[in-house]
Amino acid sequence: MNTEPETYEDLIRHKRCVDLIQSYDLTAEELEQIYNFLKDNPKAQISGNKSSLTMRVLYNTAIAPIVLNCKCIDPTIDGVKLSNDFYQIIPHYTHSSGYSGGGYSGGGSSNNNNNNNNNNNNNR
Repeated sequence: MNTEPETYEDLIRHKRCVDLIQSYDLTAEELEQIYNFLKDNPKAQISGNKSSLTMRVLYNTAIAPIVLNCKCIDPTIDGVKLSNDFYQIIPHYTHSSGYSGGGYSGGGSSNNNNNNNNNNNNNR
């Protein structure tokens, strides 16, 4: 980002790139590449995970995706998605140790007892 933003879109793009370097370990050249990719491709989207950023142009198979191997340095996120229109952080998710994997199971007999009690009271 060697140039000063000239338009509002340039300013927003610049801001998103600055936000990106707070989450990923990027060189100046990689950051410039991301900025220019977004600037040159209005339909560009960048998806990040813990170990890389992938730049692609949506709905255009003629332009191959570009993968930058870079480490996510923010342990509170699992990735990002950004384009010229949005910037989304994917928060890190840790499941609780009490999760059994069986779905909702609590309160079954209690709910049945309440329904039976309500039905008995209505029949009086």
